[in-house]
Amino acid sequence: MSLQSIRRLSAVAVALALAVTLPACSGPGASEAYTGPGWYLEKSYLVVLGGPKVFGGPFSYDKCQEERAKIGGDAATQMLCVQHPGKPTKYGLY
Repeated sequence: MSLQSIRRLSAVAVALALAVTLPACSGPGASEAYTGPGWYLEKSYLVVLGGPKVFGGPFSYDKCQEERAKIGGDAATQMLCVQHPGKPTKYGLY
C-alpha cells in the first residue's frame, strides 16, 4: 500500500467518524440555550467538540438531576447539571 492510499483511507475514516458522531451531539450551545439563571443539563467539553451542548433548563438542581436520570444508560453518565448564573459565552465560559 502506498503512502498516498494510506492517507486517503485515513481521511475517509475520519470523515465517516465525524458523520456518525456529529448528529448525535446536536443541541444548542450554552449561550444559545440560556434563558435565565438556573441549572442546565449539558454534555461537557470533553464529550462534545466545540463547547457544551445543552439539552434542557433552566431547572432547580433536583429537577435537573431528575431529567438526567430519565435519559438513563451511558448517555446519562455523560451529562452534567451545570449552574449558569449569567449568560455564558460561546464556549460556556463566563
